[in-house]
Amino acid sequence: MPFGSSSPDHNRIEQQRKGLRILFIIVAILILIGLLNVYSSTLYMNVEAGDNPYGYFIKQSVYLVLGSVFFQIMRKNKPELWGKLSGILSIGTIVLLLLVFVAGRTVNGATRWIALGPISIQPSEIAKLPAILWAARYLAVKMDVGKKITVFAEIHAMFQQSKNGKSSFVTQFLSYFKPLFMPLLMALLVIKQPDMGTAVMILTFPAMMYILAGMPFLEIIYAGTLSIGAFLILALTSAYRKARLVVLWDPFSRASDLGYQTVQSLIAVGSGGILGQGAGQGFSKFFYLPEQHTDFAFAVFCQEWGLIGALFLLFLFIGFLYIGLRLASQVNNTYRMLLISGLTLLIGTQAFINMAMVIGCFPVTGIPLPFISYGGTSLVINLMAVGLIVGAVEYSMKEEEQKQRIILNDINY
Repeated sequence: MPFGSSSPDHNRIEQQRKGLRILFIIVAILILIGLLNVYSSTLYMNVEAGDNPYGYFIKQSVYLVLGSVFFQIMRKNKPELWGKLSGILSIGTIVLLLLVFVAGRTVNGATRWIALGPISIQPSEIAKLPAILWAARYLAVKMDVGKKITVFAEIHAMFQQSKNGKSSFVTQFLSYFKPLFMPLLMALLVIKQPDMGTAVMILTFPAMMYILAGMPFLEIIYAGTLSIGAFLILALTSAYRKARLVVLWDPFSRASDLGYQTVQSLIAVGSGGILGQGAGQGFSKFFYLPEQHTDFAFAVFCQEWGLIGALFLLFLFIGFLYIGLRLASQVNNTYRMLLISGLTLLIGTQAFINMAMVIGCFPVTGIPLPFISYGGTSLVINLMAVGLIVGAVEYSMKEEEQKQRIILNDINY
């Protein structure tokens, strides 16, 4: 290699370093915006309740410190370790999800939280992480041995083999779809809380990994069609979920009851105009907009920072998604690629769904806006996800650099 030239591996490492720097900046800005938004959206609520005006801001700051500790733990350990522990982590999460039914705290008709003294944890938020770890580990095993990733073709082959008496269909099914086993089990428990939105999230990203793994395009169309059908069946067979679809179509026809939340959200977003009403000046948080600090935190942000602020926030999440997926394409093994892709999609997709919900383009669900909505469990899990992404990239960089040093030493020798 001529003196002064760069190898493709060296260029890739430099691109990864640059990508990580940008990712850190994006996450830091999102966290700062989130803290300011939590302070603004809860100040009056705390004063009215006779509590510490900075109560929610302090709690979110404490969760940020805790999340930062977990970020470093996830980052400093080899990503394959977390894949190996995915079974234990999944079982532990399932125990927590079962504990919700026994000792859970009910808020707004849903039992999703476990109180631990002054804090509460939400096991359904925790479940998103082990679901992706589990799926990435077992799907990577299939890809690394050259197994073609299909769904419908494989099920058809299973039927044929079971007809011929070669193997049990159930045994083949459980073996082949092992990457989805734990996510499906956790999703079913979350649906019972009830929390269909989070349950769909728990199952969606492991399922999306099949697409990343090379699932045929025609099968993707089939799977998408079946998923939409299943969603509609679940929605239409529940009076509560059916009402949410009706409200989505025309929230103003039910503005005094079922559509109240969506209507108030649209008013908050629209009244922000181009430049917003000013930091801390939005009026919808004065008990007009329910869940203004959690599910509808984006509406408060839009009212105070306007269209410009909303577009800036959208740009940050698009940037996160782009950088994360780009980093996934640059790592040196299948498991890490799937892990980074799944976690990036987890954060990015939830952000887009929450924003769509706030502006009335998606049914009202319990999906928070990552880093912006108040919620300790959500913030900690998102920071752990970023820690896993960063750790996977950094370990890949270290291995590439070690390989380059070995090659260089051999050349010099």
